[in-house]
Amino acid sequence: MAWRRLLLSLLILAGGVACQREAPRSEVPNDAEFAIPVAAQPARHGSLRAIIRTTGVVTPAAGAEFILTAPEPARIVEIPPAEGDRVARGDVLVRFDVPSAAAEAARHDADIARAQALLESARVAQGRARELVERGIISRREMENADRELADAQADLARAEAARRTSEAAAARAIVRAPFAGVIAQRLHNPGDIVQGIATDPILRLVDPDRLEVLAPIPAADAPRVLPGAAARVTSVPEPIRLIVATRAVASGSGADPLARLTFASGSAMPVDTRVDIEIEGEEHVDAVLVPADAILRTGSQATVIVATGNRAERRVITTGLADTDSVEIISGVAAGELVITRGQAGLADGATISVDAPGR
Repeated sequence: MAWRRLLLSLLILAGGVACQREAPRSEVPNDAEFAIPVAAQPARHGSLRAIIRTTGVVTPAAGAEFILTAPEPARIVEIPPAEGDRVARGDVLVRFDVPSAAAEAARHDADIARAQALLESARVAQGRARELVERGIISRREMENADRELADAQADLARAEAARRTSEAAAARAIVRAPFAGVIAQRLHNPGDIVQGIATDPILRLVDPDRLEVLAPIPAADAPRVLPGAAARVTSVPEPIRLIVATRAVASGSGADPLARLTFASGSAMPVDTRVDIEIEGEEHVDAVLVPADAILRTGSQATVIVATGNRAERRVITTGLADTDSVEIISGVAAGELVITRGQAGLADGATISVDAPGR
């Protein structure tokens, strides 16, 4: 029995040693078990066009806006069109009651009547003087005086008639007609209102809806990239509206961003003064190295990507160029064909073990 107990002890001891030898193997870490899953795409060659984004205002082009004011302080008698109405060229926009014009007209009429009476009297006097000269009753000098008085009366009548024409022209300003066909964009007064004859008291704003454009501020750094003839579009509407850059961005001198003028490619029914988001196409870079925009990590002014090199993550500082919503141009830091991580890179340590899910792998 002793030998059996001895044999059992030896077997238990051998089993314990075997367990101790196998245990360390189960504690050795396996890289595959601890790899961080990421998604990656290869950097590629491609073309990319610069897009300048800004916000502009729909505004009338030069000569497509008429701000109506009174010729002098006056009362509005009539305003036929309402806000939003279309008017034709020559339609009456406003009729004023200008008291001074009526008074001037009455005074000039009186001056003309008086001048006509004096002229008629001078003609009669001249005729009588000519008859008396021929009969030798008066001297030639008296005849010359009669001629001079007739000439003076004719000149007085001419001056009175000229003054009345000037007064009539002034009175005509009491009726203002549309200088072009368009839409009443604003109506700021009503019949019966007393208005001042100054620019700060407008009555109507007439706009030609077929001659609208967009004025857009351009960041100074982007201004040289906005060239006349470049394509652009309004993006703040369901269906983008095509624009064309009409002028370079010009500084106003007030320290504000330069303004570019853009015209509608095929007209627009957008209301004047509407604020719109626009995109302007800039220069195009061909055969550039491009990576997905989702791959870019930014810390302050520094841009980086994480490249998958085998099963390791490698952080790279990069220099970027043009960008759109989908892609970013890489000037330096990544070569075409290298795998850049597009998902799972946030917080990923440099040198970390990764498991890459990439197209074609």
